[in-house]
Amino acid sequence: YFARIEDIFQEPNEHGFASRLSAFFDSLNDFANNVESMPVRVATLSQAEAMAASLNEVAQRLRALRTNANEEVRNLVPEVNSLAKRIAALNDAIRSVELGGRSANDLRDDRDVLLDELSAIVNITYRERDDGQVDVLLGGQELVSGSNARRLITQVDPSIDPSRPDLLAVRFEDNNEAANIRSGRLYGALHIRDVEIRNLETRMDEIARALIQSLNDIQARGRGLAGFNTTITGAYAASSSTIPINQALLPYAVEDGNFSINVFDSSGALVESLTIPIVASGPDAGQTTLADIEAAINGMTNLSATVTSDGRLSITPDSGYTFMFSDDTSGAVMALGLNAFFLGDSAGSIALNPELRAHPEWLSSGFSANPLETGDNSAALAMAALRTMPLLSGQSINEYYESTIVQVGIDARANSNTLSVEEAFIYDLSLRRQEVSGVNLDEEVTSLLMFQRAYEASARVITVADRMLDTLLNIVR
Repeated sequence: YFARIEDIFQEPNEHGFASRLSAFFDSLNDFANNVESMPVRVATLSQAEAMAASLNEVAQRLRALRTNANEEVRNLVPEVNSLAKRIAALNDAIRSVELGGRSANDLRDDRDVLLDELSAIVNITYRERDDGQVDVLLGGQELVSGSNARRLITQVDPSIDPSRPDLLAVRFEDNNEAANIRSGRLYGALHIRDVEIRNLETRMDEIARALIQSLNDIQARGRGLAGFNTTITGAYAASSSTIPINQALLPYAVEDGNFSINVFDSSGALVESLTIPIVASGPDAGQTTLADIEAAINGMTNLSATVTSDGRLSITPDSGYTFMFSDDTSGAVMALGLNAFFLGDSAGSIALNPELRAHPEWLSSGFSANPLETGDNSAALAMAALRTMPLLSGQSINEYYESTIVQVGIDARANSNTLSVEEAFIYDLSLRRQEVSGVNLDEEVTSLLMFQRAYEASARVITVADRMLDTLLNIVR
């Protein structure tokens, strides 16, 4: 699995995420130097799209690998059940044979083979009874008792990871108790699925969210070359328009503050401006709701707002007018996904806002509220500066990603070294067991030679006796 994980990240690789991230920030530097150039804006958005696609691919391949591990769990449980059932059957046969005073060595050998196979899949211990049967424990839990074998089952368990309700837990069929699996192939599949891959998914999601939140924040507070001349709809839906906005299950929190909406006529002149206060703390009754924001915008002369059926805020200017946001100190514009740079909230869902792709002029380049100041590049510089900002655990996004890749390599090497040590240990134990219970070829050859010599001596005695009888018979005749 670790080799497949390393293959997923493909680092260093010109098509890997690190290269895509670097190319994106390079394009932001170009954008900051040429904010009025439409080709540069288009190129910047193309690099953003490529970077998001790279994150999507990593997330998709990690998800697929996790699904493979989940399927391995599903497939290994019937193997455990089959081996346990066969061991129980051999227990019964050994007991019957040895009660009759006969040797059951062949049956015991068969059972030993099955116990070895079972121990490779799950952690077992076993003890032999006086009647020759063995009781097998799985992590301290009874699996085989004499001629009886308990069955394991797999059940979907959303508590493993709420984002993956398809993941399987392993339980005992008779009492639904979780199986205490701590080693073997089944443990390996569970561990890689629930720990290693999940940790990587979490880190990639953190990278995606850092990009989404930081770029959306700048995009929401800034303005492009032109205002919005058509309907824009928030990317994020509120669970209800009538409850406090911070309780409406938006992906990002809102703070006390305000934001402004500025309306311009066809000549670019400011004709109306409204500052909307946002109260995001204190008693619920005094906090701002999405309906409050909708009502405030509807009070403007040349704008209208509505909350869609799925809870997103939609704003439309009258014909011949445009509008822009400015001075958002509350984070409400970003939290609602208005004028978003990226959509989504994870590595698997991050995507360039298609409205921005269709309108490169909307890409925020400055923070000035005056659309005529087209050369203002303060927002573009802020975006480019994200390259080195410590956004994740005191590290830049690139440093955080590189540390993730380094850890993957360390874990892969550690896993390989551990496997080599354990294989050598198992081989040594196998040799020691053969010394005690196995066949010694030298001793067997010596025994064969001894029997051969005895056979040859016996043959000579018979030959001599035969000749003597022939002699006696001839004398009598």
